[in-house]
Amino acid sequence: MAMLEMLINAQESERLRLSRQMHDGPAQALSNFIVQAEIASRFFEMDPEKAKEELTNLKTSAMATFQRVRLFITELRPMMLDDLGLVPTLQRHVETFKDQQPNFEVALAVKGGEKRLPTYVEVMIFRAVQELLTNVARFNLDNPAKVQVNIQLNIEDNLVRLAVTDTGKGFDPAQMPEGTDISVKLIRERVEMLGGYLEVDSSIGKGSRITFQIPLDTSASDMQA
Repeated sequence: MAMLEMLINAQESERLRLSRQMHDGPAQALSNFIVQAEIASRFFEMDPEKAKEELTNLKTSAMATFQRVRLFITELRPMMLDDLGLVPTLQRHVETFKDQQPNFEVALAVKGGEKRLPTYVEVMIFRAVQELLTNVARFNLDNPAKVQVNIQLNIEDNLVRLAVTDTGKGFDPAQMPEGTDISVKLIRERVEMLGGYLEVDSSIGKGSRITFQIPLDTSASDMQA
């Protein structure tokens, strides 16, 4: 019952976060577009150059909002994951993360990435990386030093291993920071549901390392389950 409550609370927290982002981002931007369009229409006959300037500003704002909406869509479910698979999607996410978090240097190393995994496994691994990177960023925002994050993904015939290591502030595994504790518990639950296990290795001032492995059902024929 406690796990079910934790899952529901985590889902509701994520929905609340996304709704706030949509309200403060695209929704507010659309409201601004209407104002900019009205201003441009008023200047259209009186001052064509001013109208042109307003339309240029409107186009710039619309393009920026379009990129933000694409990021929201990726957070919900990246289409690349279905079209191209796990590795290209992780590569894109890492590049996006580095663009948004310049104080973090992220390296992704993959072995066996040419093999497609069952969809539910790819989704689970992508979400785990997504959440772990978010945790590293949240916990080290005030860290004056550049934080190095290494993501290692090994895909073998019968199992998948993932390790996310960072040089951040670190923490006591028995008392994980707020937010990180829930994320790690949820990831652990998903991993264990797939027959795997997760380990946390961290200490204050020495960064952290979170690893897990998942067995693969080599007899499974439906790769899109």
